[in-house]
Amino acid sequence: MFKFAFNVDIDNDNPFSGKSNEKELNLIPTTSQNELSNEPEEWYEAENVPISIETLENLDVYKLNARILNIGDISIKHIMTKFLLDHITGNSEDNKGISKAEQKHSDLIPGIYEGGAKIWECTEDLLQYLVKTFKPQEWRGKRVLDLGCGAGLLGIYAYKCGSTVHFQDYNKDVLTRITIPNVLLNVARVKSDVDKSDISNAEQIQRNEIDALSKSLQFYSGDWRKYSELTSQGAECTTDKFDFILTSETIYNPKNQQKLLETLYRKLSPGGVVLVAAKIYYFGVGGGLRQFEDLITADKRFQCKIVWTSTDGVGREILELSLNKQ
Repeated sequence: MFKFAFNVDIDNDNPFSGKSNEKELNLIPTTSQNELSNEPEEWYEAENVPISIETLENLDVYKLNARILNIGDISIKHIMTKFLLDHITGNSEDNKGISKAEQKHSDLIPGIYEGGAKIWECTEDLLQYLVKTFKPQEWRGKRVLDLGCGAGLLGIYAYKCGSTVHFQDYNKDVLTRITIPNVLLNVARVKSDVDKSDISNAEQIQRNEIDALSKSLQFYSGDWRKYSELTSQGAECTTDKFDFILTSETIYNPKNQQKLLETLYRKLSPGGVVLVAAKIYYFGVGGGLRQFEDLITADKRFQCKIVWTSTDGVGREILELSLNKQ
């Protein structure tokens, strides 16, 4: 049975370079298929997760423990694995989902924690596909949803190319302790000569900065269906929809795929594109791309095509989805 590498620290600047153990990279967790079938009675409620002043204040610490990933001409800073886990487990009361998963040495506890603390292999596939397929200027002014965002690298790439980006992950603690710090590492901060001893003035400047960032960056946690309901403003409204929806390694649980498909349908703009990066088959849990394609075909609301394939190790692909014209 597979065990995820929670305790692996990658020693160079590329978070995807630790690929020596094919089994470790390509299979799904210490959780068995029977355990996965025990769906929780209630999935987490959806909520908007704000950027906190505390995260802004800790940004210098994050910078000291960050590395750089170069995707084409875009450099993405992200927190190092070892620092991240030490920081999270040291604050276990605030990070119950991630801490429980770390204690179990698993990247999946159904309904409790859904794998957001790891940068997945297919995320690199999709990042490389984006840089080769789209010119940076094609992202300018676009609305992008990084669905099941985890570390947020896909959304950060789109943001640095000029997009407005919403980040969604099942776990709130993934957003507060991983995604948002990673995003802020890649944001041009407003410099201020404010007297640090004037706490009230400094806090107001930080709140103003957060308000400014919120115009182009939003973060949401919780169940996909509940997220979609929280953020949808009606069938005729287009301001809550996205030109690009990017998602990586989110189809491993077949029981959640219909929920995922419904969210894609409700959040994609007419003429928009969904890009799904995933493995052809997830051993032990039953999900995979062929099974997901069958669901898409039966659903009849999307056109679907394979736009990228790798046969290195367990096969991986990228699917492009677009809405069928009605």
